Amino acid sequence: IDAFDKDNGDPFDLNISVGYERIQKTGKITRETTNINDLHPWDYYPKYEFATFDHTQNILNLKLDVGLFRDLSFRFGLPIILSDDRSLKQKDGWQTGETALFSPTFKSPQRSGIDYISAGLYWNILDQTRKAQYPFLTVFLEGRFGVGDPLKAACASASTSDTTCTNDKAGISQNLNQLHLGLHFSRRYGIVEPYMGIDGMLGWYKNEDFTMQSGSLNHMPPLQGTFDFGMEITPWEIPAEYRKFVISFGGGATYVSEGRTYTPLFDALGTSKYFKTDENADINDSGVTGDIPEETLAADAWNGMTDVENYTVFFGKLNLSIQPAKYVKFNLGVNLGHELEHFITKTDQCPAGKVVNGECSEYNPGHRPEIDKPGTRFRAENTFVWSLLLDAVAQF
Repeated sequence: IDAFDKDNGDPFDLNISVGYERIQKTGKITRETTNINDLHPWDYYPKYEFATFDHTQNILNLKLDVGLFRDLSFRFGLPIILSDDRSLKQKDGWQTGETALFSPTFKSPQRSGIDYISAGLYWNILDQTRKAQYPFLTVFLEGRFGVGDPLKAACASASTSDTTCTNDKAGISQNLNQLHLGLHFSRRYGIVEPYMGIDGMLGWYKNEDFTMQSGSLNHMPPLQGTFDFGMEITPWEIPAEYRKFVISFGGGATYVSEGRTYTPLFDALGTSKYFKTDENADINDSGVTGDIPEETLAADAWNGMTDVENYTVFFGKLNLSIQPAKYVKFNLGVNLGHELEHFITKTDQCPAGKVVNGECSEYNPGHRPEIDKPGTRFRAENTFVWSLLLDAVAQF
């Protein structure tokens, strides 16, 4: 969209979009073990299937695009999470003789609300409709601001013997502020328009809990970088009447760096009676030297967040768009992605630069040896993400 455009006499553009999005992530959680009978030739540590997980969100997306001047526009977004459901289902559970740290069959309370609002600038540096010899080139910078109640570990019932659960103020927001920036490029040849794009996401927590402070190795969420490509095909178009039908398909990959974040085990770990009991959080058991601060052992110092390993997500997407009249457009999209397997509990015992003579001189407050030491760590595997998107756009 644009504004005050002398080339086409268009003084002002405004788009209002209302959409529905369903996102579902499912996968398997495995755990390392010291049982040599479970060892596979390609594993450094043997592992076994612990549980499966499911995370489903239904979202109402509200967007407003306003032309500012020529090809510079402003975009405001308000995604409202109608429902957020998370659960674990036991497979093998705990091996014989292991301490049950939490229940492998677990259901979180249904959450809802607003995670963040977004606001950003979009600029079409080049526009093929203005000069045929140029392609389309768009850059954008968007801010996402966490506004909802922060996530708090909780579960739907207190029926399990090894958890202390709460339904109060489970929250919905990741408590993040983020910068999202990127570049999109395309060029149309007749009815075909190939495209590509690259973007990145940098975030930081608005408030850091104790495990992210005092020497923690990871106190930021994972960074993300995405490359995608594809093609739009316009098999039917009547330009004079502003009517057309567009088919878009493509794929790409997102790299997710190491960082401290919420995992499928967040609620189960955060409400675990084992980790909420001071006597089971004796950090000296992990071989750390020196005095341990009392606040490190406090029950409220543990919230269930963990450090995750870096990984890549590969995805494909298909979108159908129809504009039956000048002022109305409808979109239907389907995305499918696969996350490569990665550790979801791997908080290092020692912060960077805190190893002296082969020993830790300072303890990493986020480390829990029962889930973070090699031989005890959890991994997410066979993780698939799919989403369905529907929206209607009013164009003025």
